[in-house]
Amino acid sequence: MGSTHSSSSLKLYWLLGGLAVLSLIPPLWFYAVGEEGVYTIGAMEMWMRHDYLHQTTFGELYNRPPMIVWAIGMVASLTGFKQIVIAARLVSLLSTLGMALLTGLLARLVIKDRAFILFSSIITLTLGDLFFYRGWLAYADPLLGFFTMASITLMVYGLKYNSSFKLLLSALFIGAAFLTKSLTPFAIWYSALLILSWDHKNKRLHFSRAVWLTLPIPLSIALIWFGVVNQHHQMGQSMVGDVIQKVFASKSIVSYLKKIIIFPFSTALNLSPWVPLSLFILIIKRRIDHLFIQRLSWIIIINILPYWLAPQSHIRYLIALYPLIGIVCAYLLWEQNENWYKWINRLLFVVVGLKLLFGIIIYPYYQIKIRGLNYVELAHDLLKTVEGLPIYTNDGRSVGLNIVNELDKENYPKQFITLPPVKWKEGMLISINELPNYHLYKTIKVTGDTIYIYCQGTACNRSSHLKMYY
Repeated sequence: MGSTHSSSSLKLYWLLGGLAVLSLIPPLWFYAVGEEGVYTIGAMEMWMRHDYLHQTTFGELYNRPPMIVWAIGMVASLTGFKQIVIAARLVSLLSTLGMALLTGLLARLVIKDRAFILFSSIITLTLGDLFFYRGWLAYADPLLGFFTMASITLMVYGLKYNSSFKLLLSALFIGAAFLTKSLTPFAIWYSALLILSWDHKNKRLHFSRAVWLTLPIPLSIALIWFGVVNQHHQMGQSMVGDVIQKVFASKSIVSYLKKIIIFPFSTALNLSPWVPLSLFILIIKRRIDHLFIQRLSWIIIINILPYWLAPQSHIRYLIALYPLIGIVCAYLLWEQNENWYKWINRLLFVVVGLKLLFGIIIYPYYQIKIRGLNYVELAHDLLKTVEGLPIYTNDGRSVGLNIVNELDKENYPKQFITLPPVKWKEGMLISINELPNYHLYKTIKVTGDTIYIYCQGTACNRSSHLKMYY
């Protein structure tokens, strides 16, 4: 595309960027989706318990760092906890927009052109998985991605200008990424530091004094968290065990080989249309000439490889790499000729148009007719049935989480739904399976799932407002 079209493209990209951002707003009001309840329930329980160091679900310790729950709880304190899902999605939405803005900051080091900078941000924002689903979904991944991208951006500028302050901030931001979800941001940070510190001219690593001082900070944050704040809960062992389980758990050699073959294709498909298109360009071009883009590409490859080789992985685990992928794609697309220029811009309009259609019509219809509204209706009918008696749950599936999320919203700040006590004598239980020692009050079909409602004491005499099918 080059500089020939940069001035004429700027207004177009401002329009496309504005429409892309607007398309992210309708999902704020969608009903709860998937396992969003892990974080919304965790925030409500944390604020009711006034224990801000430990996240719980159904009253039981959720053995992960609580940064995402802190963020959701603080936003919910402004919106009100009755709007907890909106608050949680605002955290994800702002994190996603933050990743797009940080992409633009790094893009300045590739091509000093305002149109290219904006184009890079839009390409990152409209990567399929991020734009249509992951970017608004109230999971920990977008916030982790934002903190990781902020860390890498600060690292790049810190190394470029030999700034100890920027490198210190980089280390602190990657610590925040760890406190959001997992240990994996450390792998991205240390691998990026090695790649970006490599002296191509002299073929050696070049670590300044500032780098040496910064090196131990990320791991020190983890050690302090595990050793001081959560020393009694073995969170470190749990998080390391989770990584090991994903690395070595495989059902069979056939399933593992199938995963190895499918992974690159499914990943490219999830990041459509820009990754498949950029890979096609790269196959034709056969090389990347820009040194900084080469380095970013190596960071991406090195950090994708473990997920490719591991028996278990998921596209959302790659979200911290999305902005880097976006910059590389933007560079490859930008360097094409006039014919490509028009075609890519049309494709951008199609992607943004599809997202508007998805957010305004398709997904709201799906939630009303198939899955979403039914969880809310079931929760309200259960509240009418128990009339103030206790409700317990042992259902950690998405269906159970979404129902409990609605129950906790309605009960906030009086009480939250917990696992049943060992000898509970009053109330109702939402169960994932059949329990022969308790009185079955009702069996309910919720879309494709079955839940069992059990009762004890006077709850068994309550008139039912529950339906058999939702």
